[in-house]
Amino acid sequence: MAGAAAVPTDLQPYFDKGIQAYTQGSYAYAVDLLTFVVRHAPDATEARRYLRLAVQKQFSQHPPSALTQAGLLLATLPLRGWAIVCQLRGQSRQAINVYEWLLSLTPRSRSLLMRLAGTLTQSGLDDAGLQTYEELLTVDPNHLGALRKLSRLAMKRGDDPKARHCFERILQLHPGDIEAQQSLRNLDALGTIKKGFSA
Repeated sequence: MAGAAAVPTDLQPYFDKGIQAYTQGSYAYAVDLLTFVVRHAPDATEARRYLRLAVQKQFSQHPPSALTQAGLLLATLPLRGWAIVCQLRGQSRQAINVYEWLLSLTPRSRSLLMRLAGTLTQSGLDDAGLQTYEELLTVDPNHLGALRKLSRLAMKRGDDPKARHCFERILQLHPGDIEAQQSLRNLDALGTIKKGFSA
């Protein structure tokens, strides 16, 4: 399946050490090792998942003050702009690397997670994109953009239960949402067709 890939053999030792560091609570070391793996193998989904977890743990252990966070936002604005330019030029790998570095500084940034997820899916890394949308929804369960993108991605991958859950959540937040209503009707029709074929 596009987007899913194991860690390449030559990077496996770094991945193993990264996981070991993560389980032992050495989150900074885990972040360094797993960043190295993901940079060289962007579609290594498990490495990416553990990298995001390690970054979150590290952030929760040493959360920066509100003033520091505001300073970081201002200081990183040019880099955010550069990542968007890379994304628009089709330089996805560069954009992904910049977004991930920025997320190591502000791991709960909704806009960065959204941008990263979009760039990953544009690059055909659907597993990693899906994972990133899910991470964003743990930060903000009511993020409509992430719910929409995740529901479409789930439908594309044939994960009807996940797509249905997202569309239903959208309708809880916006009861008159036409796209979500139509998509649920499509899922119902698809379910009926699938039952007919399996009968």
